[in-house]
Amino acid sequence: MKLLVKEVDLDFLSTEYENIEFYTLCSDDRLSFITCIVCICKNLQDVIENWRTIQNMVAVYYQHSGGFDAWNMYLAFICNEKIPIWDKYEIENNKFSARKIVLDEFQERPTIEHLIRELEKQLLGSDLKLASQSHQLEESLPNLENYYRGAPLESNSKSRDKRASMINKIIESLNNNEN
Repeated sequence: MKLLVKEVDLDFLSTEYENIEFYTLCSDDRLSFITCIVCICKNLQDVIENWRTIQNMVAVYYQHSGGFDAWNMYLAFICNEKIPIWDKYEIENNKFSARKIVLDEFQERPTIEHLIRELEKQLLGSDLKLASQSHQLEESLPNLENYYRGAPLESNSKSRDKRASMINKIIESLNNNEN
């Protein structure tokens, strides 16, 4: 899955915030419904002072109540300057109307292509690699069938004790082979 720039009318934001550039990115998978509004701010004050009103405007003008676009909506605030950790924490942990991402401390103004790569890492996990594991783990774990075969099914105390012992052996084996 990839994020693509999508032409969406964001005039309701652009006219209100002349110092901030806005882009809309959408997933190329029509079943994912991921939308990210990117807000490229000139300085950290633009982020800190405006993130709440921007999220409110997006909720009112862009998100439709109950539709799929209300889910998997992200607001990404981009700034070359370092955002103070508390402000970054507050923004990213606010879940009203959209999830938020703050990308800061860029050496120079990032291009939209660079932002797409960064946001794909954040939103899609594109930087994650699936490592293949050998079947050594399966071979080292004894077959669980050996532990429960012949378990008594009666409800008397001797059968219950025997089943409890079998369960304890399974847990012990799993704990020993946990890693």
